[in-house]
Amino acid sequence: MNWLSYSIASTILLGISMSLYKMPSFKGYSSFFSTFWTNLFSAFFVLIALVLFGQSYLSGLSTISWYAIVWGGFFAINMVLQKILLQNVETNSAYPVTSSIGSVVTVLIGITVLSEHVSIIQTAGIAIILLSVFLFTRKTGSFPLDQKTILLSLGIIVSSTASKYIQKLGAVNDSVSHFMLWQYLGAALFGLLIAYIFEKEKFVNITHLDKYWKGSVLIGLFSVAGGYAIFKALSFGPLSGVYAIHPAYTFIAGIFGLIFFKEKLTKKKILLAFLSFVGIVLLKIG
Repeated sequence: MNWLSYSIASTILLGISMSLYKMPSFKGYSSFFSTFWTNLFSAFFVLIALVLFGQSYLSGLSTISWYAIVWGGFFAINMVLQKILLQNVETNSAYPVTSSIGSVVTVLIGITVLSEHVSIIQTAGIAIILLSVFLFTRKTGSFPLDQKTILLSLGIIVSSTASKYIQKLGAVNDSVSHFMLWQYLGAALFGLLIAYIFEKEKFVNITHLDKYWKGSVLIGLFSVAGGYAIFKALSFGPLSGVYAIHPAYTFIAGIFGLIFFKEKLTKKKILLAFLSFVGIVLLKIG
């Protein structure tokens, strides 16, 4: 598989995973506690994969991947902010806004900081994808522009962009098994710290695994599979190209938000999803 195939696979898998982020707020559970359990289960799934494929997990634990630890911090922060935002905003409204803006910043970093080359056709594809994702938005008022929503969205964009850049550095300087093990361990550690800070009085409730295990297992499975695919994509391809496609996960999240949480998916949004697919084709032929 080339980087584009891996990137498309990661988009689908992570889209499903992120649609499930709404489960804690949907059931009235703590977003902080669920973030800890999700990443802990994800690390466990990576360990299982290492054993099944004959790789000793001890080699992954012997040295710390600091790229992965830093990524874990940003990822845990981003996951918590996403879950809080989704308490009042639908998945098919929140993700298009935060993802499109964040991806523009990421693409610019790839071109300016990493000196990546993008052809005219690929530039057109990137523009079409980002435009379709931005337009894949809500009816008036479904994305409230109050101070809390704006600050949460800004935090999501900053933490997401930082984690993508760190992940690119890890992809070219680290092995996939080593990085993935430590990224989820790091995210679980930071998730635990964040949960303690914001839910100190209720922290004992973090042990109520019966509330969190189903959602955490589902999110973790798709997150690990998608994380592996995007790591491979970043190993072969440019940051600007990989994360130009990545925002299309909003369409996948929107579809599964409809299936799981009965959210609305209009004909306009389906048309924009097709437009995004056209942009991916241009990236491929470019």
